[in-house]
Amino acid sequence: MTDQSFSETSRRLGAATLDLLSDHAELFALELQEQKNHSSQQLFWIGLIAACGFMLFLLLNGLLIVLLWQQYEHWLLVAMSAFYTVSGLLCIWRMKSAQSHIQAPFSASLQELKKTKERLLP
Repeated sequence: MTDQSFSETSRRLGAATLDLLSDHAELFALELQEQKNHSSQQLFWIGLIAACGFMLFLLLNGLLIVLLWQQYEHWLLVAMSAFYTVSGLLCIWRMKSAQSHIQAPFSASLQELKKTKERLLP
């Protein structure tokens, strides 16, 4: 009777462990797919923004140089360089602040693993 009870308990424990591992694997796969979709969308939009921004940058710089070269000569280049330096630094600052607020990937999986560990260990 005790051997039967022990084997039944062992079987239930094994089944529960397999279910738990299966749930964690499904959650991990789901989060991995979400990260992949999010990353591919971000890369697409970043590429498109970079291409449009570069074209606009070239056209506006050319227009400024053509229109204002006779009046300001080298001061125009100095002012444009200062403007683009400040703009670049602002963009870098904004990107770093946006990255500090992003949620860590696979945080739900890590939380579930933590909960499971707390439940299984005394």
